Amino acid sequence: MRKAFSPQMPLGGSVLDVELNFECRDEMIPILRALKHIYRQPQLRDEILQLIADDVNADSNDDCGRDGLDYWQILVLAAVRLGCGLNYDKLQDLAEQHAALRQIMGMGPWTDVSFNWRRIRDNLCLLKPETIEKISHLLVAEGHAIDPNAAETSRADSFVVGTSIHYPSESTLIRDGIGKIIEICAQLSKDLGLRGWRQHKHLLKRARREGGQKAPASQQMSLTHPLLTTVYYSLAPPSTALPSPSTSL
Repeated sequence: MRKAFSPQMPLGGSVLDVELNFECRDEMIPILRALKHIYRQPQLRDEILQLIADDVNADSNDDCGRDGLDYWQILVLAAVRLGCGLNYDKLQDLAEQHAALRQIMGMGPWTDVSFNWRRIRDNLCLLKPETIEKISHLLVAEGHAIDPNAAETSRADSFVVGTSIHYPSESTLIRDGIGKIIEICAQLSKDLGLRGWRQHKHLLKRARREGGQKAPASQQMSLTHPLLTTVYYSLAPPSTALPSPSTSL
């Protein structure tokens, strides 16, 4: 037997009386704040709980059997689990010990309800991915109704990560292109059982060596510098060795 939520206010305060510390940076705070807003909007709340009821009672009646978790409690537990990335053991501990979370779920300090992790898992797994997507669309629409311009701005944290990307000079691009062609041709010859690529590792090393020696010079010269013709001409021997065996591919 299930119900949407308990209309009776428990000892300790109702859902709307939950006090949250907005100076705290924990990820659960905005989730609980959003749940309070949903609870304050009867039309939105009932629409979401009806979606949950359709999944939970797909093969059963909501007016028979022992008492189960309320649809509102399932919504709260699912939101906290997905929003905070919790496993079921951690979610069980919070459902039993976290005062604000318990009050959001409609329970007071003296409410005796079992939240075994298996019970939480069995209830949350009844929600279909399509239902979760529909709930997400309802929440996004509610957010746009509150602040229509919210989608025009966003905030993100970024940081610099060191990497070994080389300077993209002409010689390095030519070297990378020749190297990739050699690797692809060698793999194709192996798959097709063709000969002519026994020395592909030597050609690959030669192309990388020649390109590495020319890169510093090309970085210091403009594209119209006459010495670049001599510099890049030395890359021709490794590349001219490719057409003969590559014609068979």
